[in-house]
Amino acid sequence: MIRAFTWCLLPLLAFGACSSESASSGIGEPIRVNNGQFFSGGFPSAHATGPAVSQVSIRATEFAAGTVAKTISGIADSKSHAVAVALQDLGTGYWVVPVGGPDLQVPGSFTWSANSDFSHDLPAGFQNLLLAASDENGNFGPPSTFQLNIKSLLPTGKVVAQLTWGVDADLDLHIFSPSGKELSPKGPNTIGSNSLGKPVAGSGLLDHDSLAGCIPDGARTENVVWTDAPEAGTYTVSVHMFNACSKPAAAFKFSLFVDGESVLERTGRLLDIDADGDGPGLFVTEFTCDEGTGTCS
Repeated sequence: MIRAFTWCLLPLLAFGACSSESASSGIGEPIRVNNGQFFSGGFPSAHATGPAVSQVSIRATEFAAGTVAKTISGIADSKSHAVAVALQDLGTGYWVVPVGGPDLQVPGSFTWSANSDFSHDLPAGFQNLLLAASDENGNFGPPSTFQLNIKSLLPTGKVVAQLTWGVDADLDLHIFSPSGKELSPKGPNTIGSNSLGKPVAGSGLLDHDSLAGCIPDGARTENVVWTDAPEAGTYTVSVHMFNACSKPAAAFKFSLFVDGESVLERTGRLLDIDADGDGPGLFVTEFTCDEGTGTCS
């Protein structure tokens, strides 16, 4: 039996009766809970009669920024109707998810689950996940802290061109090099290889084809990495929607990094009608790399 969730999550009108916090979309937050509702403001304070989160479960606490569809679950006390989720000292609010059914192994407790996406911009290092259970009157219990180890989304290299996007559509990064070669998932090198099959000096290499075949990979990210100074000249960048994967649109961001520092950012959006396989794609920007120094802008 699924427990009725009467604590102010739906409808929104009820929330005003038990909290001064306001609800918003949560777009741009460091964590986004797909099955929850976002509320602006500080993490809820503990109430003397509030229930507790008694168990937290998450597969692999070390993962990269930008990881999506990661399940955080656990058990909450018998009085629990909802669980709040946030990253400590990050973001502008917290998420709330309803509890589910009774836990069969712990009588009197209820299960909960938060399907979570983590921002590409999430700072690397150890981050604390905050969790607190609430009763039917909106009284939260003591917060529980669960430590995550966030790995940098940026690979190591002299220059990195990075494409990230927000939904499970198959987007592809294409770059035309100064010598005229087009890098793409079908040709993942900006120059080519020598007779031994090794990349030519100055080559940029595509790390992988994210969402290929519309199969979610938890990344929604593609990187082109130059380990040494890139071929000098001007590079042209375009983004292709190979397949919309039943999504109506996909927002994306292109970033260029030199020695780990961002030197260029562009954002854009593609619609499902733009899905054209290996078509011309959308022109995004150009950047130029200097001879010998590896400096690009």
